[in-house]
Amino acid sequence: MFVASARLSSFEQAVSSIVRIEVPAGVLADVYEPEPSDTVNDDDGPTGGSPSDNDQDQADRPQPPRNFLLIGTDSAIGLDDDDPAGWRDRTPGVALADAIMLLRLDPGLARASVLSLPRDLYVTVHRNGVPVRKEKLASALLVGGMEMGAPTLVETVTSEFGVPIHNFVVVDFLGFENVVDEIGGVSLWFPYPARDVASGLYVSESGCTRFDGRAALSFVRSRKPELFIDGRWQRVGVWNDLERNRRQQDFLVLAMERVIDKGARSVLVRDNLIEAVAEAVILDDRLTLRNLMGLGNAFADFDPTGMERHSLPVYDDVVGTSSVLRLHADARKVFDVFRGISLRPDDVPVDVVDRRGPVDETVPAFQQMSYKGFPVRPLIGDPVPATTVRAARDRFDAAVLVGQLVDPLPRFEFDDALADRVELVLGQDFGTFLLAPRGIEEVDAAARAALVAQGEVDDENALPVFDPAPDSEQVATVLPARSTRRTLKIRAASLDGRRPDGSRCP
Repeated sequence: MFVASARLSSFEQAVSSIVRIEVPAGVLADVYEPEPSDTVNDDDGPTGGSPSDNDQDQADRPQPPRNFLLIGTDSAIGLDDDDPAGWRDRTPGVALADAIMLLRLDPGLARASVLSLPRDLYVTVHRNGVPVRKEKLASALLVGGMEMGAPTLVETVTSEFGVPIHNFVVVDFLGFENVVDEIGGVSLWFPYPARDVASGLYVSESGCTRFDGRAALSFVRSRKPELFIDGRWQRVGVWNDLERNRRQQDFLVLAMERVIDKGARSVLVRDNLIEAVAEAVILDDRLTLRNLMGLGNAFADFDPTGMERHSLPVYDDVVGTSSVLRLHADARKVFDVFRGISLRPDDVPVDVVDRRGPVDETVPAFQQMSYKGFPVRPLIGDPVPATTVRAARDRFDAAVLVGQLVDPLPRFEFDDALADRVELVLGQDFGTFLLAPRGIEEVDAAARAALVAQGEVDDENALPVFDPAPDSEQVATVLPARSTRRTLKIRAASLDGRRPDGSRCP
């Protein structure tokens, strides 16, 4: 108990020491809180106070999803002169976004999804609610300036892609290197000797190599990797940012596994690791200690390899003399995951079970539902008082989608015997189908509360698993499972840092 208390105190002190950026109102999205508790007593300041026994009802409440924007800047401040990345700009407050990721954490369902946003996406940069100019996405950080760089990038992502951002994390080159060094480095597997002259990457032999912070930075920044095969250096992949984004995601997962190996799930996490992370990052002023503790508890048993990894469909274009990327129309489906919309009506077969008793309506309820785009099977049953949406646990998102259209807000029940179909049981309290869907936050919260009430989320093996929409276009936006990447070829996937069988280096 004493050790746990000391670690909590150390963690609290570290969080309170993190540099914060004050974010203007309206830039960050509000996290939906359906039932605010009178017992919660947040202290003023960035840590939000320590969790206490009085906050137990807050801790037990199903937590809503939260979108983070992870921003890696190309600032070289603090790097040694002989560091391969040391030639980058060292001017305080002047930096481009070198890596941009969307991370969606869903504590209630223990889901995590990540999406890399290419630096060269051509967008309209927004600042203070005003479109400023058209630029590459990476430049939004520079347009914002020293104090408003991260908020400007957040505002641009939200305005351009319709994705709410609740919090952000910023790290520069030095911070990245220090964290990697503090966890003892990260081991990567290479099929042949490897190099990237531009980034400073150099691996002298095949097999497993332990990367310190400097070497790790050269790997995640590599755009032009080569492998030494049959006596000569041969190009790997097509040398673009999309391949680099994939390697960054590969490294993120490997680093998370390494952190777990070092005891991140234990109260015995070393003080110097906590302090290194605290010194390396900059956060927004709204992310509290309670938020971090809640996320840590929710993902205590999370396997990083289970993180859903997404990529954007883009195409090349030229603006003036500058090469840029533009989004394909199919990008909407990828962004939907981070908007909390993982399904479309035609993906959700529904049994409309009419248990209202005798009713007089011009258009039958099941037909009204089919007009919404759902594949519908009509059924009839004996009258019941309450309207209920019933689904298997792994069809949670489908149940929420159906519930968004029902007025009043229905009850939710989860039963794995229902398999792939969702049941909409129309009770005597049923009013109508809404013309415009109810806000997803309200319906999502009600469905989560039902899961908790039924005890369905106590068993980690019973947690719903993200299932992308079954149409081929959606599946194509999710990176292949690890087990499918075993053929050794000179392609970008050869440099994912894992052995051919998918295992990682010790």
